[in-house]
Amino acid sequence: MVTIKPFQFRLDALLKFRRIQEEQAQVSLAQATAKYLAAQEELVRMEDKLADHLAVWRERQQQPVTVGSLKMFQDYNDKLICDIARQQQSVAAAESFRQECIHNMEEAAKARKVVEKLREKRLRQYRAELLREEQKELDELGLQAFVRN
Repeated sequence: MVTIKPFQFRLDALLKFRRIQEEQAQVSLAQATAKYLAAQEELVRMEDKLADHLAVWRERQQQPVTVGSLKMFQDYNDKLICDIARQQQSVAAAESFRQECIHNMEEAAKARKVVEKLREKRLRQYRAELLREEQKELDELGLQAFVRN
């Protein structure tokens, strides 16, 4: 009777490493997405603030306006527009980083799948070898039984 060796995949450590890499990439993507969404929300808040400021200014224009208040309005308006432009750049940078994280996650998943497919192939080969060994043993037993009779 042949002793059966349990299936061992020599690259199990690599497979485990690839899975960890993929999980880390997923975590990075989740963090990048959260930062992107927060930057988007901040941009919307700033744009709303600018719209409110303009609405208040339109109401004030119904009354006489001094040069000082006009200058103050313009300075604040310029500051809001500058802040919005900076925030738009932050949103674009966050989106770019998020896309990079998506790419990294896809690459990590691809690398893991390659090793998993190799493992599955080796497992199929192992099972086929087990079946051959079993069939060989059964043939041997059948032959011995035939010879005895």
